Order: sequence, then structure tokens, then C-alpha cells
Amino acid sequence: MIDVHTHLWDPAISPQYMADYFQKKKEAGKEIRMTAEELLAHMDRNGIQKAIVLTLAFHSMMTNLELKTLHSYTAEQVKKSKGRLVAFFTVNPFEDNVMEYVEKYTEKDKFVGLKLHPNIQEFFPDDERLRNIYKYLEEKRIPVLFHTGGIGLSGIRDCFGNLDAIDHIACEFPELPIIMGHAGRIDYRRTAELLRKHPNVYADISTNFSRLHGKEWLMLKELMEIVKIWCGNTEKLLFGSDYPFYSQDQTTEIVRDFTKHNELFTVLERSDVDALMNKNAELFCEKYKLWRMKE
Repeated sequence: MIDVHTHLWDPAISPQYMADYFQKKKEAGKEIRMTAEELLAHMDRNGIQKAIVLTLAFHSMMTNLELKTLHSYTAEQVKKSKGRLVAFFTVNPFEDNVMEYVEKYTEKDKFVGLKLHPNIQEFFPDDERLRNIYKYLEEKRIPVLFHTGGIGLSGIRDCFGNLDAIDHIACEFPELPIIMGHAGRIDYRRTAELLRKHPNVYADISTNFSRLHGKEWLMLKELMEIVKIWCGNTEKLLFGSDYPFYSQDQTTEIVRDFTKHNELFTVLERSDVDALMNKNAELFCEKYKLWRMKE
């Protein structure tokens, strides 16, 4: 089992809005330490063998020089995992020397993918100025994971997570491996359309949960059903948790709770949920050699 969507950073440098978010969790008895040891403990509890750690920019003005601090912490934590963790880097794509950072992180520092958060970084991902980055990643078969859909935080503009941009990128760079983080929540029909249309576009299921107590799995059910109806299968849906924003305990519990309601399955089968948990992400990582790239 592989979790394709986790984050680690030094909490001492968290921006205020993130510090406030985790303070509320702490007050609710859910203190989370953002270290490899803590993440691995969560993984062990949930039968997760490996995970991808995504470096996350905190705001739109972070320079590539400032982002080096985040990458150093991520790399340090990944080294402690004895091969169970690999990392994606991030960049401010609009600096003149951005390709120097892209090449350094992928070739020298052995980051195995790129994470971009258009909503927080405030850009449309199909901006022409990113073409050289995508061309380089496509040639190297290095994946890029975009935050897609809404983020749900006041003050952060969700227009930048529109899925049309993913279609534009995938049309121009058809061999570029793309993961739509959060599966474009909650534009599931558009998500399904892109999964069917583009062979190298995938989606992770992280944070697609209802707020109805006892029925948190409803949104996941809707996502999986729409994808299966349109694509014929759910093979391109990958397991992801968005740790530490959502715990792996919570994510796996909701997915497993879903399987208790077999009477609600229409087009879905138990095997679709089993593959989501145990197969789809593994096949993706093998296809793009993510752990071998790290070696």
C-alpha cells in the first residue's frame, strides 16, 4: 500500500494560517508531529508500506531561494525512512533561473517528482511560462502533482485549481505523468473525463469526504462511481491521505467503512476498493520508477 499524497515541513516555520489550523487540532486532542518518525508510525498503523512526501509552498511570494529550506527539511526526513519515503520538490515557476532548480532537484538531489499548488501559489498551471518545466519533466518521465479543485480556506482563490488547465497541459505534453491532487474536488465529472481522455493523467482521492457524521464515505463513493461509469474502471484513482492535514488513520477508516455498505454498491465492486488501497498506486509508482529514481 502506497500513500501518494503526504507533506512534511518544519512546524517552526509554518505560516500563521497553518499554525492556527494545527493549533485547533491540538486543542481537539490531535497533535501531529511533522517528522519521518511520526509519519512512519502512522503508516505502520494503517498497513502503508511507502509514501510520497510533497514539498508545499506556503504562499505565492516564496522565492526558490526561500523554498530551499523546505526542501532541505524534506530531504532530511526522507533519509531517515530507510527507503520507505520519496519526495517531490516544488518551485516558484516564474523566476528566470527556475530550470536550474528543477534540474538540481531531479538530477542531484534525487527528488522524484514536482508538486505545484496553483491555489496557494496563485497561478494558472497552463501558463505559457511553465512550458519548459513540463517539457523537461515529460522527457524525463517525471510526474507532476497539481492541487486541483477547491481548497476551502478563506482568502485562497480556488479559480487556479480549475481542471481545464490540466486538459490544456495534457494535450500539449501527452507523455507527461500528471496526478490531479484531490481528484479535482468536487468536479468529478470533469475529473472522469480527463482520466478517460489522457493516458498519463491520474487522480488521488485525498480529502474527498462528506461532513455527514457516519456517512463520510459518500463523496468517495460518488467519485469512484462517476469515474467507473465514464472510464469503465477505477484503475487511475490512487490512494492519498493529505497527511498531516488529514490523518492516514482517518482516510483508511473512511475507505474501509465504505466497504461495509455493499448493499449500496451499484456499478462499483469490492475489487475496485481493494485495488484503490492495494494496487493502483503501486502500479503507478512502478510505471514511473519512483523508488528506482531515488536510488
